[in-house]
Amino acid sequence: MSVSNNAIIAKSKAMYGNFLKANDYHRLMKMSSISEVVSYLKKHPFYEYILKDINEKSVHRGQLELLIKKNNFDRILKLIHSIYSKDKSYYELSIIKQESDLILSVLRTLINDDDLDSIKGRIPYFFEAYTDIDLTKLMSAESLDELLDALATSDYLEIIKPYYVKDKKMIRYLDIEYKLEMYYYDQAFKRINQNYKGTLKKDLNDLFYTRIELQNLIKIYRLKKFYQSDPLTIKNLLVLDHSRITDKKLDEIIHLKDPNDILNYLTHSELKYYKNNQDFIYIEYYSGKIKYDLAKKFMYFATEVPKVFTAFLTLLEIQNDNLTNIIEGIRYQVSESEMQQMLIYS
Repeated sequence: MSVSNNAIIAKSKAMYGNFLKANDYHRLMKMSSISEVVSYLKKHPFYEYILKDINEKSVHRGQLELLIKKNNFDRILKLIHSIYSKDKSYYELSIIKQESDLILSVLRTLINDDDLDSIKGRIPYFFEAYTDIDLTKLMSAESLDELLDALATSDYLEIIKPYYVKDKKMIRYLDIEYKLEMYYYDQAFKRINQNYKGTLKKDLNDLFYTRIELQNLIKIYRLKKFYQSDPLTIKNLLVLDHSRITDKKLDEIIHLKDPNDILNYLTHSELKYYKNNQDFIYIEYYSGKIKYDLAKKFMYFATEVPKVFTAFLTLLEIQNDNLTNIIEGIRYQVSESEMQQMLIYS
């Protein structure tokens, strides 16, 4: 292994060592205001720099979530900038993921007629230097026409243009979400195939296969439980090109009458080996815990940079979700025991 590779792995593990621990989450869940959360995070090594100039008494929820997101992105870029090798395109997948998340966030704002001020509070300007999307136009988009104009110099224009409608209430959000997912995963497998071979290629492919399968199962569950969608509609919204689940098995799962039976499938699948003895409250927690356990395994034992980097991204995403759940929990006065059920950590 090269000296630079050793350095990147060391940086990833050092940053991971500064992630929030169980004790931090226990303290945060007991807090009753955003200002208390900010005050605590300002003293934590992973967040102290990004929050050092923030007045905890005046910061609001949207600002805090944006700062946490910026902190995460800065950490990712710090690792990417340390990589001087031909496989850099693989590491830049994280930028594609953030672009997709941003587009979907703006689409939701359009569909729900949210106040434009709420959009401005969530647009990550720090991202502008790394994307072909015109963030200034995206920030002020009040229609699908304006959103498409913001995407004019990016690959996303051709992805979303076929779903153009004049009435923003008729935007086919789930279809667009599906196409963006497909674009991301197509790019992931393409870049893995271009840059790697042997065991490393197989292991990276397996990480993405697992993520896709868990995502598909969650989507089936939600579409059945909350929208009573028919099997054909559900199947048309799943990522099928990169799934290891057979078409026959997938049809069986889609046709289950009780959405909660999908959890039973998970407990009897090959993914059961990644669960612990804890009772899983709901399918999102179960799938998140599987991703967490896999990523933690790679973070501790992998010796190849792509594996450690991918594990770092997954664990960072889970930490971000944990903090978002705590912030939302405080906002809506969710009990500590209910919050506990939503968080994933050791």
